[in-house]
Amino acid sequence: MKILKWFGIGLVVLLLAVLIYVFIAHQQNFAESKRLNVETRAEAPGQFVELPSGFTHYELAGPEDAPVVVLVHGFSIPMEIWGGTYRALRDAGYRVLRYDLLGRGYSDRPRVQYNGQVFEEQLIALLDALDIQQPVVLAGLSMGGAVVMRTAANHPERVAGNILIAPLHQPLQPPPMPERIGYYMLSGFYVPTIQQSLEAPYLLAEDSAAMQKAYSAQISFRGFTQALTSSFYAFTTENHPQYYRQTRENNQPTQLIWGTQDAVVPYSYSEGVLADANVVDFLTVEGAGHTPHLEQAELVNQRILEFLRTID
Repeated sequence: MKILKWFGIGLVVLLLAVLIYVFIAHQQNFAESKRLNVETRAEAPGQFVELPSGFTHYELAGPEDAPVVVLVHGFSIPMEIWGGTYRALRDAGYRVLRYDLLGRGYSDRPRVQYNGQVFEEQLIALLDALDIQQPVVLAGLSMGGAVVMRTAANHPERVAGNILIAPLHQPLQPPPMPERIGYYMLSGFYVPTIQQSLEAPYLLAEDSAAMQKAYSAQISFRGFTQALTSSFYAFTTENHPQYYRQTRENNQPTQLIWGTQDAVVPYSYSEGVLADANVVDFLTVEGAGHTPHLEQAELVNQRILEFLRTID
């Protein structure tokens, strides 16, 4: 009995030590000291529009009468992650819209549960506010892919086609810990790690600088880590495959792009997307990781343009 008693005490001490370590890491890395307001928005690049959910930060370029492509970023890096693709589509004559999801970049951080409905409503409200009524092509990276497919499934009249880069498809299971502990884990370890990855050698200097600047700005605004935490527990866990299957039933053409060395959303997960969505074009990017549009930009952008021409 004494052995069990001391074993239990040891587990409690170990748990407390881990919690203290996590909290210290949070204190060392937490940088959210500013509020998004009129003054901070005035200093930001791009444009803003006020939606029911708050202000959304966006950039829109290209001829007003051209086909529209909407770029939706992933879990934590804001719209600057689309840099080269945004420029390539704009220069090819498309009207290109990229924006920051709620809780990211310079977009507001409302006190809501960051589930699929929130992101879907933001995207549709943004299109309405910018008076974009013709069917658009939605392009989503990682978690943005799940936002795209949910929106496309529920609003087929607004969507002409979909482009997915290593998309979130299968629901993710949150770690077996309370959401508040997950908050401290993300703050202490995940947020600073992402910032370090923005210096990858394959990035163009202008894209790396733009992403670093945008990321440094977003982590300084209150509510960023809470938005990530809520998204992880409330959105990534949803039943995403049902929306993929609905787009197939709606006969929406979908392009799928995936790097074979993706360590975030493994390439093998492409099998599920191929089974559920109406994938008419599948580009395997040999040797690329989670951002093939940055790692092999010329190949990926050319293939995207070829897909768009089939929709035009």
